[in-house]
Amino acid sequence: MVVKFFLTTAAMAMIGAAQAFSTTADGATAHYTFSYGKAGFHAILADTSSDSITATAQFHPRLTNVWNMISKTQPVAAITGTFFAYESQQPVADIVINGEQKATGYRGSILAIDWYGKVSIQDAITRKPFDYISYRYAMRGGVRVVDKGVVNPNPRAQGFTDPAIWGSAARTGVGITKSGKIILVATTNKVTLSTLGKAFKSQGAVDAVSLDGGGSTMLYFNGDLKISTSRGLCNLFLIEKKSAFDSEFKSYLSRISENQTRGALQSVLSSYTTPR
Repeated sequence: MVVKFFLTTAAMAMIGAAQAFSTTADGATAHYTFSYGKAGFHAILADTSSDSITATAQFHPRLTNVWNMISKTQPVAAITGTFFAYESQQPVADIVINGEQKATGYRGSILAIDWYGKVSIQDAITRKPFDYISYRYAMRGGVRVVDKGVVNPNPRAQGFTDPAIWGSAARTGVGITKSGKIILVATTNKVTLSTLGKAFKSQGAVDAVSLDGGGSTMLYFNGDLKISTSRGLCNLFLIEKKSAFDSEFKSYLSRISENQTRGALQSVLSSYTTPR
């Protein structure tokens, strides 16, 4: 109940006269709508410090109906992931699931989730691989729209060359507030990257990244598609009803422990074999 009261109060303070404001039973996740300029937005605010939810990602090897993807894990919330190619039905950027890289592409910012469930946005060097050793989930290929509270999208500097990316389109994105809460935002109105960044900032995001949009724009919350798409998708960013410290996390800790023990043993053995 404390979490529910805190989240609801904080959200209401940010959004003022919100429309369609609703929370999940545990109070850790809330959906609402808001306006910025002439555009209307759907938003989902998630307190991932709660033990009842965690951020994850989902990948499919081929384009898949959104409802089929959602039914696989029945998340609290889901939003369109990174860009993909229709010809190959594969993402054109890095995707990491449970520490295993599923797809590769070296441009754009990275929406990353570490093994302890912390979400961050990482800016990688264009055309260079990124070291994902600390991350359980990741999706690259987004355009940074808010950086430490500043709205200044620069897709060309992030490796994007298609001038259409500067135009107006339906948009999705994920942001992070100063207190570490996660905001999923989507709109079917055609807006620029700068407008999306300003909309994020108006909701308290200090960092935010734009993901795939256009006809792929989708947002799901608590059993309902708030924004639906007829397209198949191959990756999603999710808020799931589970703890980050699950069996996969325990296996990760076990691997770390084994590696450390092996390294210490090798160090001891080498001290006996090294000539003095």
